[in-house]
Amino acid sequence: MIRPRGHGWHRLAGWMLLAGLLAACDVGSAPEPTATFEWPTLAATVAPSPTVAPVLPEGDGQGGLSIGASNPTQAALAAEGQPSVEPPTPTLAPTQEVLPMVITAPDGTTLQARYHAAAARPAPGVLLIHQAGGSQADWEPLVRALHAAGYAVLTFDLRGHGASSGQADWVQMPGDTQAALRLLSELPGVDASRIVTGGASIGANLALNACADFAGCAATILLSPGLDYHGITTAPAIPRLGGRPLLIVSSQNDGNNPGDSIMLDERAAAGDHELVIVPAGGHGAALLAADPGLAGRIVGWLATRVPAPGQALTPIPGGS
Repeated sequence: MIRPRGHGWHRLAGWMLLAGLLAACDVGSAPEPTATFEWPTLAATVAPSPTVAPVLPEGDGQGGLSIGASNPTQAALAAEGQPSVEPPTPTLAPTQEVLPMVITAPDGTTLQARYHAAAARPAPGVLLIHQAGGSQADWEPLVRALHAAGYAVLTFDLRGHGASSGQADWVQMPGDTQAALRLLSELPGVDASRIVTGGASIGANLALNACADFAGCAATILLSPGLDYHGITTAPAIPRLGGRPLLIVSSQNDGNNPGDSIMLDERAAAGDHELVIVPAGGHGAALLAADPGLAGRIVGWLATRVPAPGQALTPIPGGS
């Protein structure tokens, strides 16, 4: 048997002893801790949808601001299984019951107006046109009565009158009246199929012609109309008015009236018409001041033909 040299054997034995001791020491030792990475806590995320971070459509040249952008969140509710609810129609606050407005005439002249909104809507709209030398303030007694009965009312100052601009150009005034009539018919809460015109003196002539030429006009009310005021005639308008209701009010002590009013009423014999001649009271809107009960009578006549919301349509006495 051949043995290793003495020094080499002893060195090997020493290494083996050292390894044994080290192994014995590691048996009860705890493992070295391993470093770990803690992820930061993040808020929960939701994938984009029509109701979360909606993306507006493109193609209108405004980044989608004009296409379906009125309320994309609400518009998407039905698509996600939610009940579709139409947004409520804006209504005037109590402090906005009377609104100042501006009417732009065809030639650019600005006409100052006041709109008296009805409480219940849609309601018939009444356009009132004052007489020469007057203003929309002349209608105050009738405006109060109409508004209290549930009608929406628009008054305005003719050009060259009141707060309106321009000169009193009667050739332009039929166009001004049509502009006011269109504005009234387009206002929210106004029933465009039940518009009523009313006027005093030359305003009555304008009211008759405007109603005759407007499909949505349901009736007209004339205080002291004339056959011809400043070139604005009434007789040719009667056939265009057709059978639509017509109320004429005049006074016995009013110069050419009641003659003109009687002749005009006779031309309307085939339709629903009524002529009221009061003993005294003057001309045009002065009739309202002279007879405090006249405004109520006018509203009563109108309610049987073009009732406001909540009013019952009653039979016309005598069928006239």
